[in-house]
Amino acid sequence: MDPANADGVLRRSLSLGHVFSLSTGAMISSGLFLLPGLASTKGGPSMILAYFIAGLLAIPAMLSVAELSTAMPRSGGAYYFLERALGPAVGTVAGAGTWLSLVLKDAFALVGMSAYLNLIVDIPAKPLAVGLIVFFTLLNIFGSKTSAGVQIVLVGFVIVVMTMFVGAGLPQASGGDGSLTPFFEKGASGVAAVVGLIFVSYGGLTKVASVAEEIDDPSRTIPLGMMLSLGVSTLIYTLAVFVVVAVVPSDILQEDLAPIHSAAEAILPGPLVTVVVLAALAAFSSAVNAGILAAARYPLAMARDGLVSPIFERLTSRKTPAAGIIATGAAMALVVVAFDVAAIAKLASAFVLLTLGLVNLAVIVLRSSHITSYAPGFRAPLFPFLQIAGIVLTVYLIVALGALPIMLVSASVVIALGWYWFYGRSRSSRTGAIFHVFERWGQSADHSLDREISVAMQSHGIRSEDEYPGLIARAAVVSISDGATIDDAAHRASEVLGRRMGVTPSAVTEKFLATGSLWIQPSDKHPTATPVAFFDVDDEHLVIVRAVSGIRIPDRWGGRNEMVNALFFLAGRADEPGRTLRLAGELAAYLHTDSGLSMVDASFESEVKSALLPELSIEQYALMEELPTGGLIGMRIGDLSPPDGIDLEAVRRDGSVLRAHDGLVLHADDQLTIIGPSGGLPSLLDLTTALTGEP
Repeated sequence: MDPANADGVLRRSLSLGHVFSLSTGAMISSGLFLLPGLASTKGGPSMILAYFIAGLLAIPAMLSVAELSTAMPRSGGAYYFLERALGPAVGTVAGAGTWLSLVLKDAFALVGMSAYLNLIVDIPAKPLAVGLIVFFTLLNIFGSKTSAGVQIVLVGFVIVVMTMFVGAGLPQASGGDGSLTPFFEKGASGVAAVVGLIFVSYGGLTKVASVAEEIDDPSRTIPLGMMLSLGVSTLIYTLAVFVVVAVVPSDILQEDLAPIHSAAEAILPGPLVTVVVLAALAAFSSAVNAGILAAARYPLAMARDGLVSPIFERLTSRKTPAAGIIATGAAMALVVVAFDVAAIAKLASAFVLLTLGLVNLAVIVLRSSHITSYAPGFRAPLFPFLQIAGIVLTVYLIVALGALPIMLVSASVVIALGWYWFYGRSRSSRTGAIFHVFERWGQSADHSLDREISVAMQSHGIRSEDEYPGLIARAAVVSISDGATIDDAAHRASEVLGRRMGVTPSAVTEKFLATGSLWIQPSDKHPTATPVAFFDVDDEHLVIVRAVSGIRIPDRWGGRNEMVNALFFLAGRADEPGRTLRLAGELAAYLHTDSGLSMVDASFESEVKSALLPELSIEQYALMEELPTGGLIGMRIGDLSPPDGIDLEAVRRDGSVLRAHDGLVLHADDQLTIIGPSGGLPSLLDLTTALTGEP
């Protein structure tokens, strides 16, 4: 689906608090309130160290997920990254595997939730779990912002209570009935086995990526939220498990499905034990809620690519993927009814490890592909050594889990590949960025991938340093005659851009064609196209080409013979492609409002530019001795004092456009471009007074 289609775009409503709570809530649940008992049978007291090590080992994957999410903030998370990096076959495996790992992980959380609920009320566990699944399924259908708002409340409560638990337990831990010796009761292999088993506890990191399309300012919000979440989760895990091991006898702990409750009874008064149980229920609730929220986005993303039924692509009036949510809830209910807790934990961890290993590989492939539009807002450090270490560690930990998880994961991979071969192969023509890495496979390289990543970058939103108004102010506007082709439009734009950048027009046109980054903005009022290319320049340049009778966009320009009335040729900086693509996205955002002025109806250049600036006006003033503006001739921009809210953006001189920097001296016959609030710009008669303060 075209991402510009409002009917298929998810609402960007999730903040840093939502990201932190989504990730933390997905991690602090079963891994803390249920798994310590199972982990104790494999590692003994050394499982404390295993929890800490698992948190450290999650860092490479966390950084890779953050990078990919800020490069391609689209719904579908790990599936979307892997499909674009490694091709649709691997993408099908990743999408199905990650979705299944989330289903298993959250089914595991429901088992733990039932164990804690049985401490309060005597209700059969499995029917209760199914009822809870129905509740959270409906909550997610209602809307992601509502769901994520509930998430913040639940996670905040859990963190406060667990801080109290750790604070009360640490002083008493040394005098508890449990034992920390021998610490390595099961040896080093026991630590490795526990790390593999509990790695599912850190699987919540991928859930943020799956809702990246709904996160506001993803370049900042995603990495910061994930780092905070992993740090807080690792600290709480390590300290809380230390308290549990120290105060609960090992023979009891190994059979305990509610270990935090048992530890709370040993260190807290009765009323606070109840609070801990409520916190556990809140943690499980947040995990299940986050799981459904994230998992449902995988079928949505796969449907967009034709790999599963189109029914999963449809959104409700509240912009939620109802079919994916329902399928996720149904699968969770099936797992809860059919499987035991230990099998669920191992299998979920194996799938989490597989996905995170592939995510590290995706970063290596995408960076090595040199796709111009791959411009993440956050870059993982120590490339590629960090990613290689992450891949090696995930393989080792999967092997440490034992034969059953390996066989089940292998079977799932085979089934997913079979599904792709018989269903998805004929519906997906993409090859993945990996073909860009190997130039000898150039004929198989998917050059539309560059354009698609460009479109994904629109989701980032503009930053203050991107200077979108200045780009519009410096833009050139040209018109072409009836019957002109896109080659005619490109020639006119390349002439202007070539003069500004000191490049021949033919070289400019070739660069636009070679980059292949173009997207169409359909509109009943003024359909447009935006070709983007990157040059070794210090500034972005824009040429707006208007065509009253329309221009057809052929395949070699990245179109499908669509007709457009305007083209926006954006020449960006090769050293900052992300900034250029954000500017392109911002440009597209203001082209389709009902109140916007049609590109073909505008009578003056200033009207065209004003149509592209939200709640702003733009005017150009001629500086001539015989006009009232003559008093500005000979003055420096830095000596002028425009009123608040009014900015001097550009000066047009002898066919060139100059930035209005402080040292620029105004000449006769210059045209000064000014931007300000709608209706708030001075008239030609008042301009000199407004800028100098002198009558």
